[in-house]
Amino acid sequence: MTEILFNTMDVSRMLQVDKSTVKRWTDEGKLKCFRTPGGHRKFRAEDLYQFMSDYNYGISPINLYPQFASDEAIIRRIITRKEFNVLTNVCFSASINGRRDEIVKLFTEVYKNGMTLPVLFDEILRPTLKKISDLNLSGKLSSAEMQLAFTALSSGVVLLSDVVMKPASSGKKAVCATLDAETHDVELKALVLLLESEGYEVLNLGVGASTETIGQLIEARKPHYVFVCAYHVPNTNLFLSRLNSLNTTAANFGTKVVVGSDRAYRPADEQEAVAAGEFRCTTFKDFATIQHSTTVNQSSAADEKRN
Repeated sequence: MTEILFNTMDVSRMLQVDKSTVKRWTDEGKLKCFRTPGGHRKFRAEDLYQFMSDYNYGISPINLYPQFASDEAIIRRIITRKEFNVLTNVCFSASINGRRDEIVKLFTEVYKNGMTLPVLFDEILRPTLKKISDLNLSGKLSSAEMQLAFTALSSGVVLLSDVVMKPASSGKKAVCATLDAETHDVELKALVLLLESEGYEVLNLGVGASTETIGQLIEARKPHYVFVCAYHVPNTNLFLSRLNSLNTTAANFGTKVVVGSDRAYRPADEQEAVAAGEFRCTTFKDFATIQHSTTVNQSSAADEKRN
């Protein structure tokens, strides 16, 4: 593979600084380079990544990514070293500009180079979503810009499905949804893809599903799990009330309810929720392993109720 090299002008343009600043960084030892026999500075792509990672450089490397994406060794090194902040910066810049294709390319390249879906979603997607939400709450990003970013990320996850390996059916069935007033579907679509990669048959009700609708599907299809994404809940008390109702319905058919959220939602009756088989997930890694959290006896009891 031909090594990717940049000159001082390339780096100054990409990082949006003067050439003198780039030269000063190299003289100070912050940015690695080597000199040609003629004395010209040359920069390796991986050293530019390292510089942005070490110094938390504020300019997104989105202009660098098209060249870097073709160099698998660099992508693998970032994954091995867990320098996820660089990839998150790329994802963030692409999303707020609505560049769906760049998001798909990023997700595809890291996945093909060994990053698992739980790591991709926990270390790149969710930090990007949080950064977007925080900027919106602080008034630095409008609601329209936030929606543009979320839509681009949602499309990116859907299109990633084309390259993700999906095994033969495991025989497990899951309903996925968000309850009532929640409108964002990025995490939901990521969860659907993750479950499909685990061999699940996924029945996706999308955003804003009512407890009655979910209950009807539980009765008709008797899934093993109901996965509820609750990352943008506007009314906690109303959400908990509907979640308690869903737990009751699910328990009647041996279905376990799994709530995904980074907040500690607690139902009015915690013991009732546990008895109903409710689980809490704070990461996509939790989602990937939740099916192994139940005991053989619990699973057998659930199967017996379905039959």
